[in-house]
Amino acid sequence: MVKQIPSHAQVVIIGGGIHGCSVAYHLAKEGWKDVVLLERKQLTSGTTWHAAGLVGQLQGSHSTTAFAKYGIELLESIEAETGQNPGYRRSGSISIAVNEERHAELKRKADFAALFGIEAHAMSTEEIAERWPLMNPEGVLGGIYMPSDGSANPIDLTQALAKGARMHGAQIFENIKVEEVLVEGGQARGVRTERGTITADFVVNCGGMWARELGQQNGVGVPLHACEHYYLVTEAIPDLPNDLPVLRSYCDGTYWKEDAGKLLFGFAHFQAKPWGTKGIPETFEFDSLPFVEDDVMSVLELAMERVPLDVGIRTFFNGPESYSYDGRFTLGEAPDIKGYFVLAGVNSTGIQSGPGAGKALADWIMKGHPPMDLSEMDPKRCEEFQARDLYLQERCPETLVLTYAMHWPGRQRETVRNLRRSPFHHALKANGACFAEVQGWERPGWFAPEGVEPKYDYSFYRPSWFDYVQQEQKAAREAVAMIDYTMLGKLMVEGADAEAFLDRICTNKMTMKPGRVAYSLMLNDRGGIESDVTVARHSDDSFMVMSSISHTRRDYLHLRDNIQPGEDVRLRDVTSSFGVLGLLGPKSREVLASVSDVDLSNEAFRFNSFQSFHIGHAKVTAQRLSYSGELGWEIFVTPDFAEHVFEVLMQAGKPHGLRLIGGEALNALRVEKGFVHWGHDMAYTEAPHQIGLEFACKPEKDVAFVGRDAYLARKAEGKGPFLCSVRLNNPTPVLHHNEPVLRDGKVAGYVTVGAYGYTIGSAVGLCLLSLPDGEVEKQSVEKGSFSVLVEGVEVPAEISLTPFYDPKSQRMLS
Repeated sequence: MVKQIPSHAQVVIIGGGIHGCSVAYHLAKEGWKDVVLLERKQLTSGTTWHAAGLVGQLQGSHSTTAFAKYGIELLESIEAETGQNPGYRRSGSISIAVNEERHAELKRKADFAALFGIEAHAMSTEEIAERWPLMNPEGVLGGIYMPSDGSANPIDLTQALAKGARMHGAQIFENIKVEEVLVEGGQARGVRTERGTITADFVVNCGGMWARELGQQNGVGVPLHACEHYYLVTEAIPDLPNDLPVLRSYCDGTYWKEDAGKLLFGFAHFQAKPWGTKGIPETFEFDSLPFVEDDVMSVLELAMERVPLDVGIRTFFNGPESYSYDGRFTLGEAPDIKGYFVLAGVNSTGIQSGPGAGKALADWIMKGHPPMDLSEMDPKRCEEFQARDLYLQERCPETLVLTYAMHWPGRQRETVRNLRRSPFHHALKANGACFAEVQGWERPGWFAPEGVEPKYDYSFYRPSWFDYVQQEQKAAREAVAMIDYTMLGKLMVEGADAEAFLDRICTNKMTMKPGRVAYSLMLNDRGGIESDVTVARHSDDSFMVMSSISHTRRDYLHLRDNIQPGEDVRLRDVTSSFGVLGLLGPKSREVLASVSDVDLSNEAFRFNSFQSFHIGHAKVTAQRLSYSGELGWEIFVTPDFAEHVFEVLMQAGKPHGLRLIGGEALNALRVEKGFVHWGHDMAYTEAPHQIGLEFACKPEKDVAFVGRDAYLARKAEGKGPFLCSVRLNNPTPVLHHNEPVLRDGKVAGYVTVGAYGYTIGSAVGLCLLSLPDGEVEKQSVEKGSFSVLVEGVEVPAEISLTPFYDPKSQRMLS
C-alpha cells in the first residue's frame, strides 16, 4: 500500500541525498517533528551514492571547517543513536608536496589547523614512504599528516541520518518528484508533487545537481552545475594494509584510499567537462557516465608514476558531481522568497561537510538567523548572470580543476572573463593594467611597466609583480595616485521618507545637510554588522548609498527588505551610471586644483563632503573621502565623459609623479591604516564595539536604529573577539590570511587580512583576537608577547588596537 503524503508540513525538504537527510535529521532531533522529505527516486541515488567518502576536520574556511569537525563528531556517535553503522574509519591522511610552493601551502594548512585544535604535523619523505610503502618517493619534499582524517560509507551515513530523522518523527517519501515550489506573495507556501500538494511554512531545496533547475522555476539562483568526475578501483592487492592513510598528491591531481583490500584513486582533473547541459535525464538513478580515457590520461599517468602498481583495474567510474562558480557552498535563504532555503553545490565535500552543513541550515530555520558566519555561502552573493546556465557551464568546471591546484592567495579565475568593464577599461589596459575579476567586473590588480607582460603569477612569498605594487603604494603615500573605483556599488535611496528610512536603518545620523557624506553601519536585530556603507545626501529626498563591489546586491536587498508598508522610499541601482576615479595622496589637492576652478582648501572642501564642478569640459561630482588613509577624492563622471576626465587628470598629474594603482596596492594601504572590509574583517556575527567602529554608531539620535538595544547590550557585556592591527617584526615573511596569532605561545586569534606594507616595511594585517578567560577590558588584548605562526615558525609580532599608520588620521583630514 502506497503511503499517503500529508497535506501540510512545517518543513518540506526536496532531495534525499546527504544534505536533505541531514537537514531532516537535525530539525527532527530538535523537536520539529512535522518535517517531510521528498526524494524523486531513492535516497542517495543522485550523487551521494558514488562519493568517495573522504572525511576530514580541516577545510578551506572557518565555517566549512566547523561543518567538518561536527561531521566527525556525528560519525563517532550516530551508530549508538540509530543502530546504523556509517562505515566510518579513522585512518588519517597524508598530503605530499613535490615543490617548495606546495610545501609552503601544506605548512600553512597545518598552521590553520592550529586555530581549531586539530592535530597536523610535518612528515619527512622517509616517514611518508614508511607509512605508505606503495608510494614512489621520488621528488617528494615532505608532507603533512592529519591523524583525524579518514573515510565513511556515503550510503550508510545517509541512511543513518534518514533513520535518525524517522526516529525523531520526520517522514521520508521516496519516488515522489517535486514538480513545483509554490510561492505566494514572496513567501514559499509548499510544493506540488505528482501525488498531490503539500503546504508548508518552509521549503528547503537540497536537490543536488537538480537544485539549479528547480531554483530557476522560481527565479532562485543556485549557482552550480554538474561536472564529470572520475575515479578508479583496482583489483584486490595481496597484503594491502587496511590502515593506510588517505594519500593526497595535489600536484599529481590524485588521491588514494584503501577500499576493502583494493585501492580507490580519484582525480581532480586538469581539464573538466560540464554534464547535463541539455538537462538531466528523467530516468537518472544510481547512474554512471561513459568513461573516456582521454579525459583522464594525463592525470592517470602521473597517478601511476606516484603509486606504480602491477595490478588490474576493476572499476572505471565516471559520475556527475555538482560544483559552484566560485568554489563556495550555497547555503541560506533565497534573496526574493521568504521561507525558501537552499543547500547545494558543495564541490565534492558533501560527505565530510553534509552533516554540519545540514545542521547549520536547520539551525538557521529554527532560530530565524544564521547560527555562525555563513556570509561566504549566502545565496545573496550571486548576481543574476552568475546563476545562468551559459555562465555556469563554463565557470563550474574550472572549480573542479582548481580543487587540487595550488590554492594561491588572490588566485584569479580564467574562464568567463571580460564581462563587466568600466568606462576607463581600455585606457587602463593601454597603461599596463593587469586585471583581476570581482563579481564579473574587470578591475586593475596592478600595473606592469613598459616591456613587462601584465599577467598574474602567484606565490606565498613575493610574486614577480611584488615590487610594482610597492612602488604603487609609494606613490600613494608620497606623491599622488589614481585608481578606478567605478565598480563600487551606488544605490539611490529616494522619496519623501528617505531620510527617516535611512535614519532607522543606519547607525549614523542621516539628518545631515545636502552635500555631506557619512560613514555608517547597518545592523541586524542581534546587534551584528550587516554591512558598512558610505551615504551621501544629494538633496532633501535623495541619498546615494555606496557599497563594496562584492556585496552591492546584498546591500540592495537589505535596504529593500526593510522598507515598511506605506513608506515613500524608492531604490535604484545606479552603479553603472557613473565612472569613478579615486585621486589620492599628499599631492592630490595640487593635481585637482590644476584642472578645476573649485576651492579645494581644507576649510572650503571638508572631509566627508562633496561638490560638483568641471574637470576639462566635463561636469563631475567629487567626494572627499579616503580608503587609503591619505588625502583624497572620489570623482564621479558620466561614462560619455569618463575617458576625457581620465586623460586630463593623467596629463595634470605627470609633473607631480602621478601613478596608476590597482587593488593589490589599495588593499595594503587600507590594511596599514586599519580600515576594514565587510566579509573579511567582520560580518553579521560581530558587533561594532568589537571592530572599533563605535564612532559610526549614534545611539542617542532621535530615531532608534535597527539593532540599537542589542548593540548596547553587547557593548556593555564587552565580549570579543576584537579586531586589532598586527605587524611582523621580521621583514621577510608575508601574511595573507588565516595565520594563527599567538599570545604568550597560545593561539589567541587569527589574521583576517594581510599585506606587505610599503610604509611599515614589513607584513601587516588585521586580526581578530579573543581575551583570555577572566579578562574583560578590551585593552587587555594588547598585553603579552605576540607572534604569528607562518609555515610552522613563530614570527615575533606587534599588536595594536590603533592603526600603525597615521593613527590620528592627520594626513587624511589635512
